[in-house]
Amino acid sequence: MMIDNIQGSSASSLQNKLISLASNAGRPMKNNRNAQISSMKQTQEIDAYHEGIRQNDLKQELIALGNELNKEMKRINTDINFNYNDDIRGLVVTVREDNGDKIIREIPSKEAIELMKKMHDIVGLIFDKKG
Repeated sequence: MMIDNIQGSSASSLQNKLISLASNAGRPMKNNRNAQISSMKQTQEIDAYHEGIRQNDLKQELIALGNELNKEMKRINTDINFNYNDDIRGLVVTVREDNGDKIIREIPSKEAIELMKKMHDIVGLIFDKKG
């Protein structure tokens, strides 16, 4: 059952909300402000939950892709690595010297990664989903 997959107290909360909705099915909704606010909060919680699932799925796909690319690079004897970076939520490509001691290039660069992290923080402050 889908409700069993939701973790923590949100499962029982969601279950109670679903039972309440089902028991009130067919009845006219009351036009009270609290019901509208509660409904909006429920929608936001559901949207946030689904967005988290989508982000996790994308992360898992990128990690798997990086692993496959790394296997292929080893097969053709190159020192190019593909790794997932949580800060930018994407792949980082690292090119090393033949002996693997020195990094020749990293794409995106460390500076670009820092810039992306700061931009994510600023966007988060401007468009705070929690507020």
